Amino acid sequence: MEKSELLNYIGHAYNNLGDCKNGISSYEQALQILRSIYGQDSSHSDIAETLNNLGGGWYHLGDYRKAISCHEQALQMCRSIYGETEAHPATFTLLNNLGLAWNNLGDYRKAISYHEQALEMCRSIYAHPAMSSSLHNLGTTWSKIGDYKKAISYYEQTLLMQKSIYGQTSAHPDIAISLNSLGAAWSGLGDYRKAISFYEQALQMNMSIYGHNTSHPDIGMSLNNLGVAWNDLGDYRKAISYHEQTQQIQRSIYGHNTSHPDIAATLQNLGVASKGAEAISYFEQALQMYKSIYGQTTAHPDIARSLNNLGTAWSDLGDYRKAISYYEQTLLMQKSIYGQTHPDIVTLLNNLGIAWNNLANYVKAISYHEQAL
Repeated sequence: MEKSELLNYIGHAYNNLGDCKNGISSYEQALQILRSIYGQDSSHSDIAETLNNLGGGWYHLGDYRKAISCHEQALQMCRSIYGETEAHPATFTLLNNLGLAWNNLGDYRKAISYHEQALEMCRSIYAHPAMSSSLHNLGTTWSKIGDYKKAISYYEQTLLMQKSIYGQTSAHPDIAISLNSLGAAWSGLGDYRKAISFYEQALQMNMSIYGHNTSHPDIGMSLNNLGVAWNDLGDYRKAISYHEQTQQIQRSIYGHNTSHPDIAATLQNLGVASKGAEAISYFEQALQMYKSIYGQTTAHPDIARSLNNLGTAWSDLGDYRKAISYYEQTLLMQKSIYGQTHPDIVTLLNNLGIAWNNLANYVKAISYHEQAL
């Protein structure tokens, strides 16, 4: 096995551990070796594959612009190798990855364009499973736009296709993912009881696949989703119970003293379901964990979310100046990640407006609300 291939495998392993920085380092070493072999400006399938892997590493680290740069280089390379309009699995993968990255940057129209190109290509080169993946990605993007009905339509198409492949009554991880996604979309429409129904189906399916007493990330995800839905229904005790079960599973998988994005996300959810000082404690633990994963000075969506949650928690306690401090840190970080326009920035500008209004600084409040328009 070539050294570059080994480095790519090592990169995958680091990514699976949540250690994105070491993953990126491995991919960059592999890329350097391949370019020294084939030439700095050469188009080669191994270089394209490594660029795609590197893009995935930057994506998981939250630097979506760097991810897009890598994926675009790889896409251009694949098109020069396989043909501009030729349907090829590598090209299909890159179109999907570009769609996911643009989705996270908030440019949903561009994301949909890439996912639709991927779906069209998929029809000519793949059987149903890959097509269901493209349909699912389109559902996710429409969900981000806030068109949950369209998202549900895509998720239902995905589910029908998956059941026709795996069997109407079969338990399969892909079907469980679709059930979870349908739950999230119904939650977006405010029908939390229907969301819970889908989440419970997903949980039962995951337990039948992996075992009822098994610690598995997919079981943890279903428990987490149920916690979020019960929180939305106002049953905070039930929400906390589900999130604590999730945390127990995650700790047994990743280690009790390990920093991992999934554990940090559960700490965030526990904070949302809690109140006062307890909520702040959870948010601070999540923030410190994210910083230890991504870097103390790194701008990352998860870090921004933690800062925003801390702002909201301090606002709920009536300390609006402290809330504003956290909101301003969040705003700076979000603008460095997304640019000047993004739905999360709109929400944050409104939060700042509300906080300044509570401090009776109505001029500043109006200014922030107008920026949010």
